[in-house]
Amino acid sequence: MRLTLRTLLAWLDDTLSPTEVREIGRQVSDSAFAKELVERIHKVTRQRRLSVPARSGAEAVDANVVASYLDNELDPDVVAELEKRCLTSDVHLAEVASVHQVLSLIGQKAKVPAEARRRMYHLVKGRESVHAQAPRASRQTEPLTVSEPVQPWVTPPPPPRPWFERYGPAGAVLGLILVLCWSAWKTLTPPDPSPRFVPRVAMTATGDNAGASAITPPPASKPAEPVAAVAAAKAAPLESEETKTKAAETAANARKAAAPASDVPAGAVGLAKKPSGVLLRHNAERRDWDRLTEATGLHEQDRLLGLEPFRSVVELGTALVDLVGETEVWARATPPTRAARFTLAQGRVVLHGTSPSLPFEVIFGGKTITITPPPGGTVGLQRLNRRSSGEPKALPPILRVFAAEGPVTIVATGHNETLDAAGAVSIEPTGAFTDKVGKAPPAWVTETEPPSFDQTVGKQFLKFFRPDRPIVSSLVEASEGDEKDVARKAIEALRAVGDISYIVPLLNKRGDPAAPTARREAVAVLRDYLSQDADSAKTLHEQLLRDLGDELGATIEKLLVGYTPKEAAQPATFAGLVQWLGGTPETEVGLRELALENLMRLTGRDDLEYDPENAKPESKGLRAWRELLKSGELRAVGTTPKAK
Repeated sequence: MRLTLRTLLAWLDDTLSPTEVREIGRQVSDSAFAKELVERIHKVTRQRRLSVPARSGAEAVDANVVASYLDNELDPDVVAELEKRCLTSDVHLAEVASVHQVLSLIGQKAKVPAEARRRMYHLVKGRESVHAQAPRASRQTEPLTVSEPVQPWVTPPPPPRPWFERYGPAGAVLGLILVLCWSAWKTLTPPDPSPRFVPRVAMTATGDNAGASAITPPPASKPAEPVAAVAAAKAAPLESEETKTKAAETAANARKAAAPASDVPAGAVGLAKKPSGVLLRHNAERRDWDRLTEATGLHEQDRLLGLEPFRSVVELGTALVDLVGETEVWARATPPTRAARFTLAQGRVVLHGTSPSLPFEVIFGGKTITITPPPGGTVGLQRLNRRSSGEPKALPPILRVFAAEGPVTIVATGHNETLDAAGAVSIEPTGAFTDKVGKAPPAWVTETEPPSFDQTVGKQFLKFFRPDRPIVSSLVEASEGDEKDVARKAIEALRAVGDISYIVPLLNKRGDPAAPTARREAVAVLRDYLSQDADSAKTLHEQLLRDLGDELGATIEKLLVGYTPKEAAQPATFAGLVQWLGGTPETEVGLRELALENLMRLTGRDDLEYDPENAKPESKGLRAWRELLKSGELRAVGTTPKAK
């Protein structure tokens, strides 16, 4: 059973069979958007001052349409329009949910408390208790006995609570506050000063080459003088490793103190600057993303996600890190000897060198990589995902390092590399360095703002994000808009937030001008999702089978995974692809779209004027592909035809 708004309402009102209840409950627990929708339904149905849908105008909805929707008698197109309106309007959602709840209660018996039943029978006597008697003239009519008055049916006032129950908790809290205040006062009070013996190094008059030093107690009339770090280093020719470590930490603390004042709040590991676009932080309790609109302090393991085409600035440790486009980082506590420390989960970042220069510690692929830019210089990092064609599981990613200027020192699992000038180098999963080149970095490494075109698209994209609205709802609305560039960004963002349940249905989208763009973008995004990590293939497999069924889902999965070089050399591969171009029902437009995309990818040809939404046998594009197959001219790029 598919999870729709109607099945969700039936599940909430307990009108499904036990088997369907378990199935819908499992789907709700797996979908963060479904949980948000359940909470929203509970909220709008309890809101007293919420109005009803208007009788006329753009927001009007006929009551007969709502009734037909609840009776499952509407056309699919009208159902989709009504459900979309309910998801974007609290008034319509409350109307549909409340009517469904009232209809689910019809036919159920009302439960009357036993005490209420007994008191009602006591108040009113039945007709059978009255006996007709003939009047007697000789006897005086006696007055009827009046029953004792019945107390009103109200709950008696509760007895007063004892004084220790009323004032005990408040007294305990007040006492605890006094104890904590006294403890804090004792802790912050400085101890009484007492004379201490501080050794003083007495240097001989021979200068820096003195071979001995004498430790003498200070005079009683003057306090002891502190020993300078430089003098101690010169006086101790054989210092221990522990002393060297302490000296390095002291020097790092001195450099950190000399750096400009930071805006990071106390107790935080970093600060997300006020974003000009969309910057999200993961909420672990709700397993969803929250949008940051102001400067926000970051804590250990906070996940930040930036979306295309925006840039966001994050302060970690004593350095600034730019999140470029679709990028996810995890904030980490920074040691004193490092400029910043974070985990790069996906995307691109720009490191800004500190003065004096300190290394950045980047956790990537389970390994720690240190990168030291020059003072004031910029270094770009990009995670590159990899996957072989025909293989569903992704390969380990590599890290590409771009230097705008040198020198840039890189250390990765025992391997060292230095970029003396502008250039780039890749870090393999083993830590080895490959593909070193000496050329200018991409524009995003040195630019501080997105290009003008991206800024225009970003302004249009930003209009879909409204306060107090789930992020996924905003992205779904943007993906269905008329602006093609905004729709592409929204589909990419749905994959970035980890929800592909709204991307798979786009494969079969048809009937409007934006449908071809949505289908092609969905194909590209799902392929990128396969390359993200090893678990992506399993998640996509389960989603395809759930939405499309076993047979069609397995076929779509194979077309998304692609073909190995061995499979691409077989004529049967092209015969199957051409067959899918024209031999499928009209509703499976996604299968035809993927078959066409694979043919173009393998052969290097264009679409030959083939339209997946108009796959008629007499169409020009379909006849062209069939003629190429019949003549044996369909083969993979780079392969030679077999001799006849």
